[in-house]
Amino acid sequence: MKRLLFASLLVVSNLVLAQSRPFANTTCAGCHGSQGEGDMGPAIAKTQLSNEEFLRIVRNGKGLMPGTSSSSLSDAEVEAMRNELADMADLALKPLAVDGNDTPRPAGDVFSTSTCVGCHGMKAMGGLGPPIVKTKLTEGEFLAIVRKGRGMMPGTPAKTLPDDQVKAMRIELQGMEWDESQIPIAFKVGSLLTTRNMAIFFSFVTLFATVFGIRVLAYWLGNAGFKGLRPKIARFGWGKAAWVFLRSLVVDGLLVASLYRTNKARWLKHGLMLYGFLGLMLGDVLMQVVNPQRGDLAPTHPLKAFLLLCGAALLTGVVYVFYRYKTDRYIDNGLTMGRDFLFVNLLLHTVVSGFMTMELNRVGAAGWIMPIYLYHLASVGLLIATAPFTRFNHVFVVPVLAATTAVVDAIVASEKDLGFRREPSPGRDHKTQRIAHDLLSRVDPDNADNFRIRYYP
Repeated sequence: MKRLLFASLLVVSNLVLAQSRPFANTTCAGCHGSQGEGDMGPAIAKTQLSNEEFLRIVRNGKGLMPGTSSSSLSDAEVEAMRNELADMADLALKPLAVDGNDTPRPAGDVFSTSTCVGCHGMKAMGGLGPPIVKTKLTEGEFLAIVRKGRGMMPGTPAKTLPDDQVKAMRIELQGMEWDESQIPIAFKVGSLLTTRNMAIFFSFVTLFATVFGIRVLAYWLGNAGFKGLRPKIARFGWGKAAWVFLRSLVVDGLLVASLYRTNKARWLKHGLMLYGFLGLMLGDVLMQVVNPQRGDLAPTHPLKAFLLLCGAALLTGVVYVFYRYKTDRYIDNGLTMGRDFLFVNLLLHTVVSGFMTMELNRVGAAGWIMPIYLYHLASVGLLIATAPFTRFNHVFVVPVLAATTAVVDAIVASEKDLGFRREPSPGRDHKTQRIAHDLLSRVDPDNADNFRIRYYP
């Protein structure tokens, strides 16, 4: 009986102690001030948050504020802390000088706990984004930029940052002290990441890839004897040849119809990467038209949902290719294995970093968003630049060669130019000439352009 009574008294005393623990003795006071007046973190005295909202923020954190586990602060202690803060006197609030008037710091102080600090810095003196202390923007201008974004800055929806908090943030920023020494070197780097500069950078990378891609294509068309085919195309008609060529590019190249007819499972695995990648490219173009400021779109938005679907398809296709690298002993062609593996890795890093950027923005991990986004941009740039030098250039080489073969078949079917009657493969004389020329250039260079081919039954 005595033991039971002692245990009961111990539980009650612990509960009373937990509920009477003063805020000043908690770790929270280190950032929010001993009276909740605000310091590194915002003022939370006179909080109007409900017990449930207060507990959720304490447990999960918000912005740069980490969560606190129940082993450090029990639910009863958190509730007691919230009640203590709600009853604190208004004198605990530090005043902010705004336009010469002393304006109380709002209890809903939001900047230091918002995702904005990830780019603009904890003291709003810049990071990868510009300094915004002493902002001269009007209330309407400030709200419009927060909602729609500007340049590389994404927009923030009202459900993440309500209008009243945005207005409070503007007042807070106007009252902060401008300190030139607090502008980090990261801002100088971040200032280069304007929409215009990114457009110039990716235009240069795309031009580089296009020039070398054309060189690769010219090499393979040369090996296929396209030069010898041109006279036949002229007799057949360049207009008709162009129609046959474009139709084959779509049917045999884009849709890969021949593979679909013979092996639908392999076609699907092939299509995951091809259509996922093409979908992301198309989505990026549409994004420039529909959402040029790159404001935050809900996952249910048709364009955002389309990009998510394409990204998931591409990621699945890349994982399958890695599986083939592990299981297919014939995947090494002896020439481009290292470059191919680099390309697939860059593709993986591009997709994963893209998904990471979106998820970090969703959960409000402000400090990580811009570094991962920079990593994503670098992966995309390297991916485009290396594309012409790997085996994956067959994405554009094979469709062109297949379309050229379709033109040859059309010429033969039209009986405009059958070439030699006894030719083993009618209409392919231009390829035979190319092989002969290549052989003679190696064994008898002086006569490489002086030869005649005859076919015998």
